[in-house]
Amino acid sequence: MPWTPIEADSDWPLYVSVYKRIRHAIRGGLVEGKLPSKNQAAKLLSVSKVTIEQAYRQLVSEGYIHSRPRSGFYVNPGFMQRTPQNAARDEADFPPQFKSEYCFDLSTYAVATECFPFAVWSRLSRQLLSEESDKLLNSTPGKGILALRQQICGYLQNYRGVRAHPEQILLGAGTEWAASIFNLLFTRGQRFAIENPSYSKVWRILSAHGRDILRVPMCQDGIDLAALQKAKPDLVHISPAHHFPLGLVMPIQQRLALLKLAEQMDFYMIEDDYDCEFRFEGRPIPALKSLDGDERVIYLNTFTKSLAPSLRISYMLLPRTLLEKYERELSFYACTVPGFQQYVLARFMGEGHFSTHLKRMRRVYKDKHDALLEALRQSSLGKHLEISGEKAGLHFLLRLKGELNEAEMLSRAAAQGIKLSGLSEFYSPKINVPQATVLMGFAKLKPEELPELISRLQNAWSMP
Repeated sequence: MPWTPIEADSDWPLYVSVYKRIRHAIRGGLVEGKLPSKNQAAKLLSVSKVTIEQAYRQLVSEGYIHSRPRSGFYVNPGFMQRTPQNAARDEADFPPQFKSEYCFDLSTYAVATECFPFAVWSRLSRQLLSEESDKLLNSTPGKGILALRQQICGYLQNYRGVRAHPEQILLGAGTEWAASIFNLLFTRGQRFAIENPSYSKVWRILSAHGRDILRVPMCQDGIDLAALQKAKPDLVHISPAHHFPLGLVMPIQQRLALLKLAEQMDFYMIEDDYDCEFRFEGRPIPALKSLDGDERVIYLNTFTKSLAPSLRISYMLLPRTLLEKYERELSFYACTVPGFQQYVLARFMGEGHFSTHLKRMRRVYKDKHDALLEALRQSSLGKHLEISGEKAGLHFLLRLKGELNEAEMLSRAAAQGIKLSGLSEFYSPKINVPQATVLMGFAKLKPEELPELISRLQNAWSMP
């Protein structure tokens, strides 16, 4: 029966279970005419009024029911009795949060593609095809072409305070390549540690290689050093300049203490500097690697955020001790980045276009960052919001104070065509997860889209 108490389904938010039951009953001809009021339905199903409001709103948006002022909700006509086969298929339908297309993509991997320097990039590509065609057809060195590794060394010294030799630089395609190198450099039985929460792809790849991953909790200054000491790792993955996803910046005292602990306990660190270029208050924070006198830090970065994810160009800087092991045991591996892309990027950096592009993108992203924050604070949701991690990077955290939890925030936003990620996604295990918190990526937003986005968020998260 459609109006009997409903039990929560661990796979779906509760309102989705209510919505699916009523929808199925309407399609099967079990419910017609006027629906129970929201208060009555809440009592019959043993759920909250907010849950009923969400379910009814979704049914209205899909055309199953309609609202009459001061009268209630009514089933729209025209629904025929469903066959058992169709009814079974209906139950397999995906709820709104599993869409493949969204009106607004607020995910954290997006970039402002409209700002990519296509004209310069295409001009340099044509020049290389005309002038260096013999080089482009030859095999690429295992570490990557020397010209690009030299440019990266110059960038690291000028912008991150890191001195490096080109022979210490390895080029490869994305996180999968980097994690595979770490897996090969560190032998079986050595212990890998990672921050909790963290970028989930790193530990998933290492786990796929059969490695046991130690999760170390975070404190307000970064990774918890006491917990790290107890874990006794051989390798630790950290993001000190801008932690993902919390947005924390590790202060200098914590950095020095971490380096001292690494020396005392004889472990290495992977410094993931993935979006160090974008900071909206003060000067960029120097890399942890710049303080690394004992050669304990493996520096890792990418051109994903600064240029485009599709380029798939990442690089790592190996300490000299690990470089010797790489040369001895892994130098036969081929470079996973096409040589043509490397030559174009090397010339792009060498002619000063990369630094010019970064200056432009800092302004673009700061304007988007500031505009979104101001629009949220001025909206009807403003007094219900807590913002954190907003001083750097291409996302910030938004916590909604009220009755909605994270799953409800995500599903209601998805029903409005908005793609978001919940903070709990990046915890494993899910211990001490901040409640009702989502990541707001703003890189793809355009100024003219803000009024519509805010309107949809207000509809999704309106307070009762």
